[in-house]
Amino acid sequence: MGRRSAALKKLNDWAWYACSCAGYSDTPALKGINLPRTGLPDRVGMLVTKTLLFAGEGAGLYGSDGGGGNKFRSYDKQTGKIISEIALPANQSGLPMTYSMNGKQYIVLAVGAIGHPGELVALSL
Repeated sequence: MGRRSAALKKLNDWAWYACSCAGYSDTPALKGINLPRTGLPDRVGMLVTKTLLFAGEGAGLYGSDGGGGNKFRSYDKQTGKIISEIALPANQSGLPMTYSMNGKQYIVLAVGAIGHPGELVALSL
């Protein structure tokens, strides 16, 4: 399923993993059942810095129906804890990039979805 994972140096020894989104645990038919975040299968571009991992929920183009989403999160690279989560105007459809201007760092990424033309979104850190 859709998840972010941090592997240790030994094969199959996971430092942590975090599901990409609530996934099927948000399904109305499962209301009342205590499920953890399950994630959804999709492909998403990620950006890694010294301390953080940035990733969206995917464009919804590669997984099953209902894949993708408009949330963009930063994760603590050591623990997998979600540090921040923001709603984008549409699903992440491109790789996040970073640049610095006048001493301030930015992340820019492409977003788009059915009914929402593609655009670039810039976020400041």
